[in-house]
Amino acid sequence: MPLVEREFKIGLLVTALLEDKFNKTGHMRGEARRVTGLYEEKLKQFGKVVNPGFFEYEDEAIKAASILKKEEVDAIVFVELAYQKGLIPMRALLQFDIPIIIWNSQLVDEFGEDADFDLIMVNSGMAGLPEVTSSLIRAGRRFWVVTGSINDKEALQKIDEYLKAARAVSRLKNSRIGIIGHPYEGMTDLMQDNFAIMEQFGTSSWPIDHDEIIDAFLETSENEGGRLIEEEKERGRKIEVDDAMMLRSARLALALEKVVKGYSLDAVAEFDQVWLSDERVGIIPFYGTSRMVENHVPFTCEADVLRAMAMLVLEEVAGHATFLEHYILDYKRDQMFNSHDGHGNPGLADPKNEVRIVPTIYYEGVHGFGASFNYSYRPGEFTLFSFGNIGEGRFQFIASEGQNLEMKPRDIAAPQTFFKWGGGDIKLFAEEWLYAAPSHHHTGAYGNLNGVLSKVADMLGVECVII
Repeated sequence: MPLVEREFKIGLLVTALLEDKFNKTGHMRGEARRVTGLYEEKLKQFGKVVNPGFFEYEDEAIKAASILKKEEVDAIVFVELAYQKGLIPMRALLQFDIPIIIWNSQLVDEFGEDADFDLIMVNSGMAGLPEVTSSLIRAGRRFWVVTGSINDKEALQKIDEYLKAARAVSRLKNSRIGIIGHPYEGMTDLMQDNFAIMEQFGTSSWPIDHDEIIDAFLETSENEGGRLIEEEKERGRKIEVDDAMMLRSARLALALEKVVKGYSLDAVAEFDQVWLSDERVGIIPFYGTSRMVENHVPFTCEADVLRAMAMLVLEEVAGHATFLEHYILDYKRDQMFNSHDGHGNPGLADPKNEVRIVPTIYYEGVHGFGASFNYSYRPGEFTLFSFGNIGEGRFQFIASEGQNLEMKPRDIAAPQTFFKWGGGDIKLFAEEWLYAAPSHHHTGAYGNLNGVLSKVADMLGVECVII
């Protein structure tokens, strides 16, 4: 739930020089407007498009930029139909500090023998684009180029990735992460300057007193908790927790949800153990935190802010995310066992195996062991992802593609998977991962995401280490 609820918007800028003191192809304006509409239709598959219309002169460029600024677009796609004096589009482009994607496109795939000059006037953007790109470089503005005709599948896939990356950038800049409790004592990878995070990524970190969750827990009735338990049963999930403990865990889950909604939090980094010794709660919140992740609100343990941000990025580029930790290197089969006690996303579980709700075996509170999930993740292409803190307020992305393998879940009261690295040798993977300044936590999502994550990093001005 972004701080400001709004739709992701793509600003379209289309220009060409048709007529001035020397050029006399003004009869093509109608066709230029029609072609502008074709580019708008093509981009609609990626989000809402704001199209101020084809522009040709300086005052029109200023007006087009004004419309896009008023609509608060999140990214710009710029197209030249034919040569245009660089000053004209630059009057618009220099007004923005959002991702600029230059679509070096045309309607035709070839220049046929029957082609005339009118065809050139809506298919020759390459003539003027060097003027725009060199001007952006001179002005210190970053941009990204996609080349291919309007129906080129490879080019459209690249545009899709850039716009997904822009979504992730926009999400981080418009997000608030709640911090409940404190980082686990002594964990150096969780020691960072949250103001530096806001400077680099635009994400704010907001402390939430753990007593507010206690208050929400006390306000949550047994009937509300009972309804949540029935919902789990209706989904076919096997509950192996005694009734009293499951009810307490369900009420704590609903309390977390109420606080998330009350503070409009995009994600939460919390210290699980903060309620263990409190007589009013007295259990670990694993059931509730995993439930929130399943409902697209990232939760991390040990007050891990950077992994909460990583999960937000994955939510935008992949539509889902989970929280993990490297456990066992399986040298015989060249794979890594990934899990984390109690934290995960049961919505990504392998449907071939049961999703069991079981007592946790890790942390005991004054009211005993709370509920947790036990399941294996479904097999499929999978990408591991983390933020690396490399000192002096600097960060980098770390990403690695591979596969989650089909497996029988071990009885460890936690989500789990075997990850097989796309590069093969698990020893090499482990060494390369350790050299990349990772945290002992990481995140993951289904799909081959190295390319789009590299684009997110590029737009944010940070390095991306691909393992």
